[in-house]
Amino acid sequence: MKFAVLGGGSAGQGIAGYLALKGHKINLYNRTPEKIASVAESGNLKVSGVIKGNAKIEKASSDMREILGDVDSILVAVRAFGHESIIKESLPYIKKNATIVVFTGYWAALRLRSILSREQRNDIAIAETTLLPLASEIVEEGHVKISGIKSKMRIAACPVSRTASVYKKLSSVLPQLFPGNNVLETSLESFNPVLHLPIALFNLAEIEKKDKFEFYHDGISPKVARVIDAIDAERMNLIKKLNLDLIKAGEVLREYYETKGSSTYEIIRNCKAYEGYVLPNVFSYVREDLLYGVVPMVSICNLLEISAEASKTLISSWSMVDSVDYWREGVKIDKLGMEGMDREKIFELVTNG
Repeated sequence: MKFAVLGGGSAGQGIAGYLALKGHKINLYNRTPEKIASVAESGNLKVSGVIKGNAKIEKASSDMREILGDVDSILVAVRAFGHESIIKESLPYIKKNATIVVFTGYWAALRLRSILSREQRNDIAIAETTLLPLASEIVEEGHVKISGIKSKMRIAACPVSRTASVYKKLSSVLPQLFPGNNVLETSLESFNPVLHLPIALFNLAEIEKKDKFEFYHDGISPKVARVIDAIDAERMNLIKKLNLDLIKAGEVLREYYETKGSSTYEIIRNCKAYEGYVLPNVFSYVREDLLYGVVPMVSICNLLEISAEASKTLISSWSMVDSVDYWREGVKIDKLGMEGMDREKIFELVTNG
């Protein structure tokens, strides 16, 4: 198959390299050409880690028309901040009845549906996954390291009637994918905000001082894990209220990477994929997880009258640290189209679009 991967950061290059080594044709887009210059020049991307090889990249460019001209399967691997802008930029060049999959959804299907509707592009199927299918980092220009590949990954579309066709299209390419019931599952299953925000907050000094802070293994401790569990308990209360069949963050992590442990602390410490892993641009992830992860979760909790005091404390703490009103700036129910809805209306929204 042929894919366009939009985003030339660690995630995009990891996905591009992974798929290319499996024999698929890949076009790689990045807004700034410097980041993919060596790949564009050589046509190759070195991949190391749990899989190794020289991945052939058909095209690497900052010209969206060139990247999208001959593909109808588009994989978006940019941070949530860039979802709306990259969709707006790409729409004029996207083929009719194309498929867009956003890796790490952060409510992307609901946030982006208004753009597709406004531009009269409801022919496009838009889906999202819970997280990235792999953990990757850029070693140097033209070289990406894949440190772990998740064993399973949920995918869902909005409306749900399109999930089956998107899954069928990608299941042989990414066999770890399995279809979710709706995009509530994909966005609320993500453990990124639950893990990233407490670990970063309670390791601020070390992160600021060290160039190579091993985020998960250096950052976790029994007491930090206790905060993670408190935030995750509120996420699980919302999940229960919505009657979704999802599990705790630690259990998801254990399934993804087949790691062992009876507690959140043990599961993170024992995760082989996290050994030596340096989370790039930690504070950028923090901002993303606040604006597109915890704030929307708390906003829905407020709507459904569910207590979320620990998560609110996390938002206010980071607002103080960064001198930013994350609650004001974050994605809330109005941007998700959920204002004034009860549980049944929310399900109607994610089912029918």
